[in-house]
Amino acid sequence: MKQLVLFIFLMQLGHASTYTLNSILKSADQNNVLSKALQQEGLALSASNKANTASDPFEIFGEGTKAYPDIGSNGYEYSVGASKKLILGNIQDQERTITQLSNQAYLLEGERNILNFKNGLKNLYHQHCLDTQNYKSFKQSYQDFAKLYKKKQKAYKYQEISKTELMQLETEKNRLYAQLQELKMQQEISKQNLFMLSKVHYTDTTQLSCRDMYPIKSTVKLANTFRLSKEAHEKRLLSTQKAIKRYSSTLESIDISAQYTNELDVDRYSIGLSLPLNFTSERSEQKRVAAMYQNSAIGYRYEQTMREKRSLLTQLKSHLKSNAFMVQTLKRNYKNYKNKLLPLIQTSYDLGETSVIEYLLNRQKSYQLRQEIYATKKEYYNTLFKLYTISEKKDN
Repeated sequence: MKQLVLFIFLMQLGHASTYTLNSILKSADQNNVLSKALQQEGLALSASNKANTASDPFEIFGEGTKAYPDIGSNGYEYSVGASKKLILGNIQDQERTITQLSNQAYLLEGERNILNFKNGLKNLYHQHCLDTQNYKSFKQSYQDFAKLYKKKQKAYKYQEISKTELMQLETEKNRLYAQLQELKMQQEISKQNLFMLSKVHYTDTTQLSCRDMYPIKSTVKLANTFRLSKEAHEKRLLSTQKAIKRYSSTLESIDISAQYTNELDVDRYSIGLSLPLNFTSERSEQKRVAAMYQNSAIGYRYEQTMREKRSLLTQLKSHLKSNAFMVQTLKRNYKNYKNKLLPLIQTSYDLGETSVIEYLLNRQKSYQLRQEIYATKKEYYNTLFKLYTISEKKDN
């Protein structure tokens, strides 16, 4: 029976799937509704631009009357014709380009939302890995304490320790068990959140590799920062510059028409030409002025936005450096505490030189130091991926 249970366990273990960070991101890319929505929005904007800048259709008109001349017979007269508005030069292409550049700027800014989502997934991956490490480490500590408690139960049986001391140890064991269950639930929730957002099909045996976590460093390289914002800004500026040029034209379009008229005693053929004189209206001039003001406004707005982003980037870099330093400091403190002070406390307690309260307080201090390390690591990765998002670093 035991062999059968072991066989089933090994089979389940063999079929357990493990995901790396790259496989998580790949799954997210394949099922990312944000990317699909942005792609569809781009197609919609392109189609709308083509519709808005398409040439006007031909117009057909006609008219019929019954004439009663003073001399001659009554009869019917009619006329039919067609007209068309023709855009001169490359005005139509200019208008299409103006809107296209503005749409491209909008879509580039939309890519920042996708970048933010991906960095959020990377952060969740690292947070779960830390939750798992914390749970495994705490579980080992709990098991060690449970072994100690069993020894103390035997010691109490032989009246080597008091009932009070045993109850204090039991209370601590129960507290540790409750904390262990909380950590277990925490790492299960973080795993579910990650798999749900990345749309990974998972089971209870699905695990994360966690061998590809980003190393903790005090500084990170951020080449080509604010790439998306810069490209969007350049396209918006170019769009307004094209608009200034477009509304500087003095002649934009002409209307032509052709008409046939059948009267009672004569056929008439006529051709018409209508030429708008832009210099007689302020419309084009004011549109050109509006484009100039918009160009300046875009520049000022971008300057302010970049100033705020650079300030935030500096703060995040300082915070990241501080977190990295604190992680190393806390690890050194914990190592010294675990390897030097705790063995002394353990020996002193075993020899009866230290009270159970003092012993438990020192063990709790050890747990606290370890929790501080994981909390600081979590804060480091929160800062790191926020830094990548703000700097618009695409590949990291």
